[in-house]
Amino acid sequence: MTRLIILVAALLMMFSEGMKAQELSYGFRVGLNVSTFLADKEELNGTSLESFSNNTGFHVGGGVKVAFTDLWGLRSEIVFTQKGTKRTFTGPSYFVFQDPNGDVVSTGNKSISLNISNAYMEIPVMVYGKIGSKLEFFGGAYASFLIGSTATGELIYENGTIPNNNNVIQKLQLALDYNYNKDEAGGLISGVENIDVQVGNETYEVPNTLSAYYFLDEDEKDGKPFKVFDAGIQGGAAYFLNGGLYFSAIAQYGLLDVTQTKLDFSNSVMNTLRDDQDTNLSFQFSIGFSF
Repeated sequence: MTRLIILVAALLMMFSEGMKAQELSYGFRVGLNVSTFLADKEELNGTSLESFSNNTGFHVGGGVKVAFTDLWGLRSEIVFTQKGTKRTFTGPSYFVFQDPNGDVVSTGNKSISLNISNAYMEIPVMVYGKIGSKLEFFGGAYASFLIGSTATGELIYENGTIPNNNNVIQKLQLALDYNYNKDEAGGLISGVENIDVQVGNETYEVPNTLSAYYFLDEDEKDGKPFKVFDAGIQGGAAYFLNGGLYFSAIAQYGLLDVTQTKLDFSNSVMNTLRDDQDTNLSFQFSIGFSF
């Protein structure tokens, strides 16, 4: 990834050198992201079990602007940006208790709330046009490369039953702390405590905080749940308070599915993969300066 950033920076510098006959300016911006997934929701008998809502993050970056005339030109940047969503699931589900004598599968009701945050290095290229000295509109495309992916949340499992056991698991409440790039299959998070779950005469130990791939074996963990490359279209506007300082708003619409089907497991049906589409929708609100 470091080599990619150096390469892009070198290309921008070469681009700038090749455009000396035009008017060049440079700048940077920082601000707030509001993002979510446009996603296919998991359903059961026509009833949606999932929801996706806005999550927040931040972005920071800089770039170059090439003015071909006083009214229009090109701009390109390198931006670190966070995108993601708040994902919830509520419905019939399962829970797997890891046991030395073999895993034990329970069926019950599960509620999951998960805040997903994906960090990208993003390269937008846009055409801009000016209206007077204050207002600027722009639009174009972006390509982004995933450099980090985490999630935090909570899992509540209730009214669970185990085959050949008439006792009910009343409630199991666990924290979720996922690092999709670093967590190992079946792995435990350092320092977490185990809790005992009593089901009749049987006792099962469960960590009070689950990692991303806690329920997977090595042969089930094939890569990571989010794809490295994403691309889409974007457009927005900027208002200049003076010759350099400005506020801007940009809407981004992802064109590619960002999830890996081979790790997109159903929450309602065990060992079932979902071939759905999850694309990024993001809004960036920035304060910036050009010079």
